[in-house]
Amino acid sequence: MKKIDMKKAFSGDRALKIFAAIIAISLWFYVVQVQNPEIKKTIKGVPVVFSQSGLLEEKNLVMLNDSEYTVDIEIRGPRKNVMKVNRKNISVLADLGAIDSTGRHTVVTNVVMPYSSLEVLSKSPSAVSVDVDTLITVTKPVEVFAQGTPKDSYIVGNTSTNPEEITVKGPKSIIDSIQSVGVSVSVDGKSADTAGRGIVLALGTGEKEIVNQNLTYSIGEIEYHVEILKAKTVNLEPVFSEAAQYFASEYVLDENSIKTIRIAGVQAMVDSMEKIKTEPITLRDISAGGEVTVKLDLPEGVRSLDGDSFTLRFSRRLPQE
Repeated sequence: MKKIDMKKAFSGDRALKIFAAIIAISLWFYVVQVQNPEIKKTIKGVPVVFSQSGLLEEKNLVMLNDSEYTVDIEIRGPRKNVMKVNRKNISVLADLGAIDSTGRHTVVTNVVMPYSSLEVLSKSPSAVSVDVDTLITVTKPVEVFAQGTPKDSYIVGNTSTNPEEITVKGPKSIIDSIQSVGVSVSVDGKSADTAGRGIVLALGTGEKEIVNQNLTYSIGEIEYHVEILKAKTVNLEPVFSEAAQYFASEYVLDENSIKTIRIAGVQAMVDSMEKIKTEPITLRDISAGGEVTVKLDLPEGVRSLDGDSFTLRFSRRLPQE
């Protein structure tokens, strides 16, 4: 019996496998690269680009929707070209030019392919629904939205902005929901004035920020200045006219009357104050019951945090007084 050389047998088998692989690769290359057969492909989530929005604006109209629309597209064509197609080089257009009224409109989409040899088999959805609103422009005062709490014993004083008002352009339904327009400023832990620049914000009900890509402002940033004032409680000192001195000598502030008030101002001035005087009280100001409504004699730069006028109540001094 003839002995089989196993080493040669395996070597021959390996050569056949290599040869078969070469043939298979050659056939694949021929089919794919030379024959270039047609294949199908689905591209998902292609963004919709809305065209002719300028023409819509000329009619004082604007698309209300600000969310992104996408379309899934199935295409067919030569393999070489199909394999090169992706979301970046395929476009889906929706023409708004024919819309001439407010309300909901259905707009058919049009696919723009990067190669003429490609065919669109399907698109989902084939059309998109858009809401159209009236385009308006309004003027709004600019406010400062103070965020946080100043340092203990300090409060927010006057605020100012530059500009003091701006114009806002956008869908009427969105603009009608705007309660205020301004700039957000952090005053948390502050004990001195703060100034700077901030982006424009629009706030709606409950001070919720309104964000809509169709809102435009006449200016993007606002300059602001915020006073931070020192607050303090001081004594209230009644001052009487010369004719009312007798009353002053016979009466004192009732124990239930207001005796102190809270004031605020520049720290150096407020720190030096222990009392605030009233404007002169005359006899005719005093009621039969010993009550009098007074105003304060406030130094410039100091304000009352408890109001502009107060009712004081006087009672007759006790004999030992």
